[in-house]
Amino acid sequence: MNLSTLISNERIDPKCFRKIQDNKALVIGAGPSIEESTVQNYILEIYNCKKSKSNNAVSEDIVVIAADGATELCLDLGIIPDFVVTDLDGDYESLVRAHSGGSIMVIHAHGDNIDKITSQVPSFSNVIGTTQNFPLKNVYNFGGFTDGDRSVFLADGFLAREIVLVGMDFDSKIGFFSKRKVPNLELKKQKLQIGKYLVGMLLENSRALVTHITTSNHDSSFYGVNKYEVL
Repeated sequence: MNLSTLISNERIDPKCFRKIQDNKALVIGAGPSIEESTVQNYILEIYNCKKSKSNNAVSEDIVVIAADGATELCLDLGIIPDFVVTDLDGDYESLVRAHSGGSIMVIHAHGDNIDKITSQVPSFSNVIGTTQNFPLKNVYNFGGFTDGDRSVFLADGFLAREIVLVGMDFDSKIGFFSKRKVPNLELKKQKLQIGKYLVGMLLENSRALVTHITTSNHDSSFYGVNKYEVL
């Protein structure tokens, strides 16, 4: 309820998600693989295709969706995500910088982040509110559980033609960009396994072409993935 009251009707229209439809969605999670130069170079290669549309070139539109802590990495690479999916656990300064650069903040409310919702949401204007429960005014339920799998649900739910998963290392250690401090490591791992299960369940029935970018050190396999690329 708190998030619903903080977001006015004038904030932003969910129709903004239409830019995802029939385009390629680059969904960047905060897993440890995004710390590796090979993965960062891959992200830049995809992103530069978005920026380098020339007069005669036929180039697809690429939508970048960053899951919370991955926003910091995107900014380090000079990338402003189109959407940032966050429950405000990531680096706050990075979230502010992304928002200032034009990112739409998809902010999730749950029982453990009420204080952050109250203190941080007023700093943002381009906000879409989400919940895992029954949706309220200005707050929607697009599916998903963790920031990473909610990002995938967003891409699939708004009919991305192709979804490229990067940094979705649900079976690995907790990465630098995910959380600086993890109070309960076992609980965090359990949440990641729920996220992995939900991604697999979703993608089994997805119409999108799904590519999972991974490394030999951080391999997590999903059901419903059309193509794996090990960097």
